[in-house]
Amino acid sequence: MLETREQLEELLKNGVRDIEDAAEIADKDPLRPRYHFHSPSQWMDDPNGIIYHKGYYHMMYSLNPNTSKHRAGMVYKTAHRVWDPRHEDWTGGITVWGHARSKDMVHWEHLPIALYPVIEKGEHFIWFGTTALNDNGTPIAVYTSVGPEKRPEDTADQWLWFGDDDLLEWKPAEDNPVLDYDLHGDERLTEWRDPFVVKHGGKGYLILGARRIGKEKNDAVIALYEARNPEYTEWSYKGVIFSLEDREVPSCECPNLVKIQDKWVILVSPHGAVEYYVGNMDFEHAHFTVESSGMVDFSTNFYATNVLEDDRGRKIMWGAVEGFSNTKGWNGCVSLPRQLSVSQDGHLRQNPVEELKSLRDDHTAFSGAVTSDKNQKLFDIREGTAEIKLWVRLDSAIKLILPSGKGEVIRIGCDFVSAGTKKAPWEKKDEHELTIFLDRTVIEIFLDDGTCLTSVLPQAITEGTVEAAAEGGPAEVKADAYNLRCADLFSKELFR
Repeated sequence: MLETREQLEELLKNGVRDIEDAAEIADKDPLRPRYHFHSPSQWMDDPNGIIYHKGYYHMMYSLNPNTSKHRAGMVYKTAHRVWDPRHEDWTGGITVWGHARSKDMVHWEHLPIALYPVIEKGEHFIWFGTTALNDNGTPIAVYTSVGPEKRPEDTADQWLWFGDDDLLEWKPAEDNPVLDYDLHGDERLTEWRDPFVVKHGGKGYLILGARRIGKEKNDAVIALYEARNPEYTEWSYKGVIFSLEDREVPSCECPNLVKIQDKWVILVSPHGAVEYYVGNMDFEHAHFTVESSGMVDFSTNFYATNVLEDDRGRKIMWGAVEGFSNTKGWNGCVSLPRQLSVSQDGHLRQNPVEELKSLRDDHTAFSGAVTSDKNQKLFDIREGTAEIKLWVRLDSAIKLILPSGKGEVIRIGCDFVSAGTKKAPWEKKDEHELTIFLDRTVIEIFLDDGTCLTSVLPQAITEGTVEAAAEGGPAEVKADAYNLRCADLFSKELFR
């Protein structure tokens, strides 16, 4: 049932109190990841306004401040994609942008909620967006604004807020919405959302995902817009730069366009596993030429990427990690920060940022043969958190047996890796290297071809022994395992 305006205002007023109350419950939940970025409590998902500014990495993220219930982030849509506040599946509520900052992407300080919905203008949900500096050097946040009468299919629009120089206080632009459907003239776009700011050649641009409705066919696309003033409150439509042709996909969600070395890279979340496209971008003629493509992460537990550039010129990406169940006081976290590069053969590569090494504690090394007739101990894991650097030479496959309630395993074969219910293919060869991060219910694996596999487990990895066993013939294994120091990574004084 749709709440009244008074009820929604009450949710806004109680948001901080609800977060603080739930944080006491969330901190005690053994399922909750320890070193992956997460909100103090409640339901969260997409990393939105991420930016490096004045020595800090800022993380803003979608947050329902009042509940951690499953599907709490889907307050805007029923289970059957029916946009109807009168439908029995409509859950109501609000979403805001939570906010935190960090000097090293490992230790985080929770900050006051950045953006609240403007209820008097029919806004209930602040969706995916981006944070940048406009041409005047003023911090801005641009996002898709949604409400009961602002449907994501055809009537949502794009709003802009201005921030102070520390990104702590924000106010909406008087000209909101700064982009609406009228920009497109006779071209018909639907499912239009998820703005991402791009700067090039001294100009400001914006991309948005959409679905283009045509006379002969419909396709999921990315559209380009150019700023017409230094404040970024006025925009012109340049055209469609990219299409997922011949794909039955509702839209190109959460698109990013980033220059890495001498190539441009598109990241897109097409209602499934995240994909990348490497090529050249022509801003003047609104066209992206694809030269290579592939998967960012083979798992649907990873979604909605966002990218920033830091003071060292690194392009760093985060994504939402989702699919948790039976949580208490929380739901959702953000992936580890991944540094992006383009290989000599023109494909996207991802590596964990070097700052994550600061988590490493006691070290265990193993080198030797692993057979199928007896499990080989690799190391003892504490509190379900570890980093494992692994090198394998094998004929068939090996499995890593993790201590958990269900005896979860990671399988590594000549041409695949699997963790939990998720599986990634890779080039078939005798030798492979990979880096595995374990964080209670989250596994993130960096593969040697530059792709990744994320898996969310139904039960947590616990304290115990991690073992290896061959499946088929014997395998040669080298492993460097580190337990991780995870205490005091998040500020306890919430919003102070």
